[in-house]
Amino acid sequence: MRALIVDDEPAARQRLATLLEELGVTIEGEAPDGLTALTLARERTPDVILLDVAMPEVDGFDVARHLAHPRPLIIFQTAYAQFALKAFEHEALDYVLKPVTRERLALALDRAQRRLDAFTPRSTLPSDTWSHLGAAFGHAPARPERLLVRHGSGHQLMPVASIERFSADERLVYAVVAGTRYGTDYTLNELEPRFGGAFVRASRSELVNLLHVSGISSNGDGSATLALSSGAGVHVSRRRAAAIRTVLER
Repeated sequence: MRALIVDDEPAARQRLATLLEELGVTIEGEAPDGLTALTLARERTPDVILLDVAMPEVDGFDVARHLAHPRPLIIFQTAYAQFALKAFEHEALDYVLKPVTRERLALALDRAQRRLDAFTPRSTLPSDTWSHLGAAFGHAPARPERLLVRHGSGHQLMPVASIERFSADERLVYAVVAGTRYGTDYTLNELEPRFGGAFVRASRSELVNLLHVSGISSNGDGSATLALSSGAGVHVSRRRAAAIRTVLER
């Protein structure tokens, strides 16, 4: 897989370059701004572009709109959670919040590779990456990559990887994405088995995406709190705390 890095912050570009090299991805170039990104994308035709949102003059959405065909797959990577919906309206493959972790980037690249596999022979990421992803998803052969969620008067397809958790509130279950809640047409009991172990049941009202979990702490009464990469905390019932610790330690 060949990738182009686009970010106006040198430290962010270096961080992504290091992670991509660890994951066996070829770096086709680095762009510090949107205009350079469009030029490099046209000249080098990368498979995937890791695209920052907030950049001066030509931002990430401008770049996405003006990419020449054949368009690379777009993975937005940004510190701003509020642009997630707009990103998917620009046909983003994924939306990764900074600071970008190796595990989260590996997931996004795995999704990109599977998309590319539909058209080209598969290139291989390092075995430790595939092993990690297999463990995280319970080695299920297939699972939905997108889920219909309510948006306005209709529905839209939301990438499952971007869903931090499902939260039940009275009679409706919401998908929480970058701090925004989207209604679903499912119960938690219906959703739990759909994703091959990628989500864990924290309580009667919370189903959490393991890829968004950054830690767990005890509350002193047998219950626990899951720390999520967004900064949110999710209560874990006493009945489920030990089992979730076991899953996280795998």
